[in-house]
Amino acid sequence: MNQNASIWFRSDPSMSKFWLIVLVLAIAIGAYFLLGNQNVPTLPGVSGIPDNYYFALKKADVDSPLEAIRFATSIRPYTSDFSIPERLAFFEWYFKNRGFDISFAYSDNFDYSGKSHTWLIIKNKLGEIMSLEPNYVEMKADSIFPIASVYKRYSKQYKDIYELSRATGGSGKYAWWNKNSGQRLWNENIILLKDKQL
Repeated sequence: MNQNASIWFRSDPSMSKFWLIVLVLAIAIGAYFLLGNQNVPTLPGVSGIPDNYYFALKKADVDSPLEAIRFATSIRPYTSDFSIPERLAFFEWYFKNRGFDISFAYSDNFDYSGKSHTWLIIKNKLGEIMSLEPNYVEMKADSIFPIASVYKRYSKQYKDIYELSRATGGSGKYAWWNKNSGQRLWNENIILLKDKQL
Protein backbone atom coordinates (compact mmCIF):
# COMPACT_ATOMS: atom_id res chain seq x y z
CA MET A 1 0.00 0.00 0.00
CA ASN A 2 1.49 3.37 -0.87
CA GLN A 3 2.09 6.00 1.79
CA ASN A 4 -0.77 8.35 0.76
CA ALA A 5 -3.36 5.56 0.91
CA SER A 6 -2.10 4.43 4.29
CA ILE A 7 -2.35 8.00 5.67
CA TRP A 8 -5.87 8.34 4.20
CA PHE A 9 -7.08 5.16 5.94
CA ARG A 10 -5.56 6.20 9.27
CA SER A 11 -6.90 9.74 9.10
CA ASP A 12 -10.46 8.73 8.12
CA PRO A 13 -11.67 5.79 10.27
CA SER A 14 -15.16 5.91 8.69
CA MET A 15 -13.62 5.10 5.28
CA SER A 16 -11.69 2.20 6.82
CA LYS A 17 -14.94 0.80 8.22
CA PHE A 18 -16.66 1.29 4.87
CA TRP A 19 -14.00 -0.71 3.00
CA LEU A 20 -13.98 -3.37 5.69
CA ILE A 21 -17.76 -3.78 5.30
CA VAL A 22 -17.40 -3.95 1.49
CA LEU A 23 -14.72 -6.62 1.85
CA VAL A 24 -16.82 -8.71 4.27
CA LEU A 25 -19.87 -8.46 1.98
CA ALA A 26 -17.80 -9.49 -1.05
CA ILE A 27 -16.50 -12.55 0.81
CA ALA A 28 -20.02 -13.46 2.02
CA ILE A 29 -21.51 -13.16 -1.48
CA GLY A 30 -18.68 -15.19 -2.95
CA ALA A 31 -19.13 -17.89 -0.31
CA TYR A 32 -22.88 -18.03 -1.00
CA PHE A 33 -22.35 -18.53 -4.73
CA LEU A 34 -19.66 -21.13 -4.16
CA LEU A 35 -21.25 -23.01 -1.26
CA GLY A 36 -24.73 -21.66 -0.71
CA ASN A 37 -27.12 -23.77 -2.79
CA GLN A 38 -25.75 -27.30 -3.06
CA ASN A 39 -28.79 -28.43 -5.10
CA VAL A 40 -27.73 -26.42 -8.14
CA PRO A 41 -25.52 -28.33 -10.58
CA THR A 42 -21.88 -27.24 -10.49
CA LEU A 43 -21.12 -25.11 -13.50
CA PRO A 44 -17.60 -25.35 -14.86
CA GLY A 45 -15.62 -22.53 -16.47
CA VAL A 46 -16.79 -21.35 -19.83
CA SER A 47 -19.29 -23.90 -21.09
CA GLY A 48 -22.03 -23.21 -18.53
CA ILE A 49 -23.06 -26.88 -18.73
CA PRO A 50 -23.19 -28.74 -15.40
CA ASP A 51 -20.36 -31.10 -14.51
CA ASN A 52 -21.24 -34.76 -15.08
CA TYR A 53 -24.09 -33.73 -17.39
CA TYR A 54 -24.25 -37.22 -18.86
CA PHE A 55 -24.33 -40.32 -16.67
CA ALA A 56 -22.36 -43.43 -17.64
CA LEU A 57 -25.12 -45.90 -18.41
CA LYS A 58 -25.49 -48.93 -20.65
CA LYS A 59 -27.22 -48.53 -24.02
CA ALA A 60 -30.99 -48.81 -24.04
CA ASP A 61 -32.32 -51.94 -25.70
CA VAL A 62 -34.73 -50.21 -28.05
CA ASP A 63 -36.00 -51.77 -31.25
CA SER A 64 -39.53 -50.36 -31.11
CA PRO A 65 -40.59 -46.73 -30.90
CA LEU A 66 -43.14 -47.59 -28.20
CA GLU A 67 -40.73 -47.16 -25.31
CA ALA A 68 -39.41 -43.90 -26.76
CA ILE A 69 -42.98 -42.65 -27.22
CA ARG A 70 -43.79 -43.59 -23.61
CA PHE A 71 -40.75 -41.66 -22.33
CA ALA A 72 -41.39 -38.63 -24.54
CA THR A 73 -45.07 -38.25 -23.67
CA SER A 74 -44.45 -38.79 -19.95
CA ILE A 75 -41.80 -36.06 -19.59
CA ARG A 76 -43.31 -33.30 -21.74
CA PRO A 77 -45.65 -32.04 -18.95
CA TYR A 78 -42.60 -31.38 -16.73
CA THR A 79 -41.25 -28.93 -19.32
CA SER A 80 -44.25 -26.62 -19.57
CA ASP A 81 -42.27 -23.56 -18.43
CA PHE A 82 -39.23 -24.33 -20.65
CA SER A 83 -38.45 -22.39 -23.80
CA ILE A 84 -38.16 -24.30 -27.09
CA PRO A 85 -34.34 -24.65 -26.83
CA GLU A 86 -34.52 -25.59 -23.13
CA ARG A 87 -37.11 -28.30 -23.80
CA LEU A 88 -35.00 -29.63 -26.68
CA ALA A 89 -31.90 -29.87 -24.47
CA PHE A 90 -33.83 -31.46 -21.60
CA PHE A 91 -35.30 -34.17 -23.84
CA GLU A 92 -31.86 -34.98 -25.23
CA TRP A 93 -30.41 -35.17 -21.71
CA TYR A 94 -33.29 -37.31 -20.42
CA PHE A 95 -33.10 -39.80 -23.29
CA LYS A 96 -29.29 -39.98 -23.44
CA ASN A 97 -29.14 -40.60 -19.70
CA ARG A 98 -31.43 -43.58 -20.19
CA GLY A 99 -29.09 -45.10 -22.74
CA PHE A 100 -30.79 -44.01 -25.98
CA ASP A 101 -28.64 -43.32 -29.04
CA ILE A 102 -29.88 -39.76 -29.51
CA SER A 103 -28.45 -36.68 -31.18
CA PHE A 104 -29.46 -33.22 -32.35
CA ALA A 105 -30.55 -32.62 -35.96
CA TYR A 106 -30.12 -29.03 -37.18
CA SER A 107 -31.56 -27.37 -40.27
CA ASP A 108 -30.58 -23.83 -41.22
CA ASN A 109 -33.61 -23.61 -43.56
CA PHE A 110 -36.32 -25.59 -41.79
CA ASP A 111 -39.24 -26.36 -44.10
CA TYR A 112 -37.77 -23.83 -46.58
CA SER A 113 -38.78 -21.04 -44.21
CA GLY A 114 -35.36 -19.41 -44.08
CA LYS A 115 -35.33 -20.06 -40.29
CA SER A 116 -33.18 -22.52 -38.40
CA HIS A 117 -34.60 -25.25 -36.19
CA THR A 118 -33.21 -28.12 -34.14
CA TRP A 119 -34.91 -31.37 -33.15
CA LEU A 120 -33.74 -34.81 -32.04
CA ILE A 121 -33.08 -38.08 -33.84
CA ILE A 122 -33.02 -41.47 -32.15
CA LYS A 123 -31.32 -44.48 -33.67
CA ASN A 124 -32.61 -47.88 -32.53
CA LYS A 125 -30.49 -51.01 -32.30
CA LEU A 126 -31.47 -51.98 -35.86
CA GLY A 127 -30.05 -48.68 -37.13
CA GLU A 128 -33.45 -47.18 -37.93
CA ILE A 129 -33.79 -43.45 -37.29
CA MET A 130 -36.80 -41.78 -35.71
CA SER A 131 -37.27 -38.02 -35.42
CA LEU A 132 -38.30 -36.69 -32.02
CA GLU A 133 -39.81 -33.20 -31.83
CA PRO A 134 -40.04 -32.17 -28.15
CA ASN A 135 -41.70 -28.94 -29.33
CA TYR A 136 -44.27 -30.58 -31.59
CA VAL A 137 -47.09 -28.38 -30.23
CA GLU A 138 -45.16 -25.13 -30.74
CA MET A 139 -43.84 -26.26 -34.16
CA LYS A 140 -47.26 -27.59 -35.25
CA ALA A 141 -45.79 -31.00 -36.09
CA ASP A 142 -48.07 -33.99 -36.66
CA SER A 143 -46.85 -35.70 -33.46
CA ILE A 144 -44.01 -35.88 -30.95
CA PHE A 145 -42.44 -38.40 -33.37
CA PRO A 146 -43.18 -36.61 -36.65
CA ILE A 147 -43.05 -38.46 -39.95
CA ALA A 148 -43.22 -35.41 -42.23
CA SER A 149 -40.41 -35.23 -44.78
CA VAL A 150 -39.19 -31.92 -43.35
CA TYR A 151 -37.86 -33.92 -40.38
CA LYS A 152 -35.77 -36.08 -42.72
CA ARG A 153 -33.85 -33.05 -44.03
CA TYR A 154 -31.17 -31.58 -41.82
CA SER A 155 -27.89 -29.90 -42.60
CA LYS A 156 -25.95 -30.86 -39.46
CA GLN A 157 -26.03 -33.42 -36.69
CA TYR A 158 -24.57 -32.85 -33.22
CA LYS A 159 -23.86 -35.80 -30.93
CA ASP A 160 -24.37 -33.94 -27.64
CA ILE A 161 -25.10 -30.63 -25.91
CA TYR A 162 -21.41 -29.69 -26.01
CA GLU A 163 -21.21 -29.88 -29.81
CA LEU A 164 -24.56 -28.13 -30.23
CA SER A 165 -23.60 -25.32 -27.84
CA ARG A 166 -20.24 -24.75 -29.55
CA ALA A 167 -21.91 -24.58 -32.96
CA THR A 168 -24.85 -22.37 -31.99
CA GLY A 169 -23.35 -19.66 -29.80
CA GLY A 170 -23.15 -21.20 -26.33
CA SER A 171 -25.26 -23.09 -23.83
CA GLY A 172 -27.24 -20.15 -22.43
CA LYS A 173 -30.41 -20.66 -24.45
CA TYR A 174 -30.43 -24.41 -23.66
CA ALA A 175 -29.84 -24.00 -19.89
CA TRP A 176 -32.95 -25.75 -18.54
CA TRP A 177 -30.85 -26.70 -15.49
CA ASN A 178 -30.82 -23.04 -14.35
CA LYS A 179 -34.61 -22.87 -13.87
CA ASN A 180 -36.13 -23.88 -10.53
CA SER A 181 -38.19 -26.58 -12.25
CA GLY A 182 -35.05 -27.75 -14.08
CA GLN A 183 -33.11 -27.97 -10.82
CA ARG A 184 -35.89 -30.14 -9.37
CA LEU A 185 -35.77 -32.44 -12.41
CA TRP A 186 -31.96 -32.59 -12.15
CA ASN A 187 -32.07 -33.49 -8.45
CA GLU A 188 -34.83 -36.10 -8.89
CA ASN A 189 -32.83 -37.81 -11.63
CA ILE A 190 -29.64 -37.77 -9.53
CA ILE A 191 -31.58 -39.48 -6.71
CA LEU A 192 -32.91 -42.09 -9.17
CA LEU A 193 -29.39 -42.66 -10.45
CA LYS A 194 -28.05 -43.13 -6.93
CA ASP A 195 -30.88 -45.59 -6.28
CA LYS A 196 -30.05 -47.24 -9.65
CA GLN A 197 -33.60 -46.79 -10.95
CA LEU A 198 -32.64 -45.00 -14.18
